[in-house]
Amino acid sequence: MKYPSTEFDNAVAAVFHGTNTAEDTAKLRELLRTNQDAQDEYLWRAELHGRLASGSPEFSRAAADSMNYDRQSVEVQAAPLSGDGSYARWGFRSSSALVAVLAVVILGGGLWMWHDSQTGSVETGNPNETSVATIADLGDSRWMDPAVKLSAGDAVRVGQRIELSSGKVEVLFNTGAQLSIVGPAVVEPLASNRVFLTFGEVNLLAETPESKGFTVVTPTSEFVDISTAFTARVSPDGLSRLNVTEGEVDVVLEGTQRGPRLRAGETLYVEPGERQIMTRIEEGDGTPAFRFPSIGSPSADDYADQTRGDATIRLAQGELKSQAGKSGPVTVLTDGKGQSHQDAPSESAFFEDSTRGSLLIDLSQEVSITQVNSYSWHQHDTNESHRHRARQQFTLYGHSGNPLPDLTLPPSESGWERIARVNSDRFFEVTTPLDRPAQQACSITAARGEIGRYRYLLWEVNGRTLFGEIDVYGSPTTKLQR
Repeated sequence: MKYPSTEFDNAVAAVFHGTNTAEDTAKLRELLRTNQDAQDEYLWRAELHGRLASGSPEFSRAAADSMNYDRQSVEVQAAPLSGDGSYARWGFRSSSALVAVLAVVILGGGLWMWHDSQTGSVETGNPNETSVATIADLGDSRWMDPAVKLSAGDAVRVGQRIELSSGKVEVLFNTGAQLSIVGPAVVEPLASNRVFLTFGEVNLLAETPESKGFTVVTPTSEFVDISTAFTARVSPDGLSRLNVTEGEVDVVLEGTQRGPRLRAGETLYVEPGERQIMTRIEEGDGTPAFRFPSIGSPSADDYADQTRGDATIRLAQGELKSQAGKSGPVTVLTDGKGQSHQDAPSESAFFEDSTRGSLLIDLSQEVSITQVNSYSWHQHDTNESHRHRARQQFTLYGHSGNPLPDLTLPPSESGWERIARVNSDRFFEVTTPLDRPAQQACSITAARGEIGRYRYLLWEVNGRTLFGEIDVYGSPTTKLQR
């Protein structure tokens, strides 16, 4: 089975709607085992499908589009599933969130195996005798196992996995911490102030002295409450997100004593993988100074700046806008500054209408890269809500060595290493145009030292973003011979 293909679309739809055969499942499982892009697409469809089936209002057509679902809307027709020409519409056929979640379990079992390997750190003693919380409210909750029977007031014990298919469950811990679980989700209490979030969403409110330090463990990190409230989310593929709503939260990453401390209004993504790549996206002050809460302004002091003469930037695929309101040259991205005002096409680099493209930076030699920042700014002079060209949606890849991979092939097939996925609309939870900041910065770093050692960096860009600057920080691994 190839990806992308009609066969892939049909196989995924069959899994979600329960019409798949054993042969279909085996072929799809093998593709997901060997193709990272197919796995990402499958897991994202599963998550979206499950939430749509659960009736979550946040997943309106606009919200689904803003979350970078690659079709025009979630109602796009898939390829025919049978000879009679019938079609499946993602998320709108009669199906349950349970089907989608079980699809993740069947075909993406790595998360479950990872989780099982971590449970050795549970408190000593018999978990079945350690009650740490009670069910405060069940709302409209549904369980992955229909046989589960829980009522308000029931005890929640260490090691008791909460597997929610849809709806919401409110859990009150003995320490006073209040944890709201939003389905589909899998959560397991590990101790009196500690839970493991396999995937899904939890909202924590920790206002009592005893609940200080409440920790949500994810496949990539630990989020430790310092004061008040935060939201943690884990995608089925292990991508973790932290959004601090009140107070402060420490991020603890494997192999580090403590990562960054986030404050109210700040958000962080942590990619799965050995390097634990972190992505921070922030809203700017809307001035030519490009000031952000923690991300630095566009700079001429980075390794890729054109004044150094060490790096070059060019289009790898696609074309820049060439007519009315045309784009500037691609070199505006390495000139050390952002745009001078909010609607400055000639000072930006952006692709033609309804197209995708990619940008390539050649650093001339292998560089130990520690940080990559990108900046965008756009708001129409008269239409306040016209900000969609500010959103940043791209995948960043790296390659170390020669020759340069074949740019006509998908990066996953030509030797590129994926570094990070960025979608600022998902980050800011954009559901209406005014939710989208007009000035944005994205900063990609690693938990420990370098992001990686690369000569080439490739941005696969989705959309017509008016990028103003790209900064790459790092140092050569060997002295450059001129």
